[in-house]
Amino acid sequence: MSEEAPDCSLSDPSTDTWSPPPKGARACFLTCTSIFWFAHYTYVPILAPYAEHRGGSFEIIGLIVSAYGLAQLILRLPLGLLSDRLGRRKPFISLGFFAAGVAGLGLALSPSPEWMVVARFVSGISACAWVAFTVLYSTYYPPHQLVRAMGHIAFCNGLSIMSASFLGGILADHLGWLAPFWGSALFGFAGTLLSLFLSEQPSAPERLSLRTSLTILKRPTLKWASIVAALGIYTVFTAGFGFLPNFAIALGATKTQLGILSSITLLMGSIAGLNANRFAARLLGPRKSIVIAYSIATLTIAIIPHTTSVYHLFLLQACTGFARGTAYPILMSLVILDIPDRDKATAMGFFQAVYSIGMFLGPVVSGQIGGMFGYTALFTSSALVAAASVVAAFKLPKSLEG
Repeated sequence: MSEEAPDCSLSDPSTDTWSPPPKGARACFLTCTSIFWFAHYTYVPILAPYAEHRGGSFEIIGLIVSAYGLAQLILRLPLGLLSDRLGRRKPFISLGFFAAGVAGLGLALSPSPEWMVVARFVSGISACAWVAFTVLYSTYYPPHQLVRAMGHIAFCNGLSIMSASFLGGILADHLGWLAPFWGSALFGFAGTLLSLFLSEQPSAPERLSLRTSLTILKRPTLKWASIVAALGIYTVFTAGFGFLPNFAIALGATKTQLGILSSITLLMGSIAGLNANRFAARLLGPRKSIVIAYSIATLTIAIIPHTTSVYHLFLLQACTGFARGTAYPILMSLVILDIPDRDKATAMGFFQAVYSIGMFLGPVVSGQIGGMFGYTALFTSSALVAAASVVAAFKLPKSLEG
């Protein structure tokens, strides 16, 4: 990856010293990142339809999807605090991979939809390692290139989830419902081994200081970026990874088309994430970029329940994915902007814990709404939440305007 000019829109005046990572460290890290998301998302396109196939109700499906977010809501901030105090990120990544493998096995072997809730909760525990992933990768770049670093990892994240989703649909079509779950387990255990080769420069362990932590968590940018992300992720886990596959099946989609549907969303998100700094953040400023992105997402989600063709869903999800992919890396960079390295996992843990509220509540609330009133009410309510994310984005400091 070639060097480019510093981020003009986001400048971190941190005085922390920085030294470049060893040769090949970034490539190894991004490979691990890809495998990590393959372990989590190979089965996602067929998770809700499979649960329905096994006799799960709207409410049970909502619990299965939301258990992933509940685990992260509970554990991400404590793990971020622990990571900062230990001065280590790598062990949390390895443990996250192992938990992903266990979750894949659990989903494949679950005797009923209710047991799938437990396995999905374990998957959520695994996803808590994303705190360590994002913070460790940020140390591979100088502080003034935060958006660039987050754009790269967001691109890898989205492209990997896209590929995993596409693979999952094909596996399910040709090898049966359980194949994606077994594949997920394989990726999880393989990633555990590969993660041992990640490069890290551990910092000295520090005593836990609640006063310092509370000071970090009170920062307005961190608070409002987390709220915007929580509202945005609510829509992802209802209108994206939650009930959209079931709605697509009602329109006649095949399992392979379910994979394509997820893949299109994530491909556009990856492209947008890679260029978030180069175009959106520099030309419009972070605050305005986020407002416009979530405005687009609101419109496209509102149209979904009135769609009569799977191919129209492809187009809508492409627009939604591009919008979310633009906003997400900018939000991540705002979270750790101007924060010392020793406290970045705490800030990122808080950010990811807060947006996990959306992961948890989205499927639960939407499952109840869908069970009582159907798909139109489900997606309309999700669009209203997306509109709330636009309002919250206006609360970001005006100093972030371009």
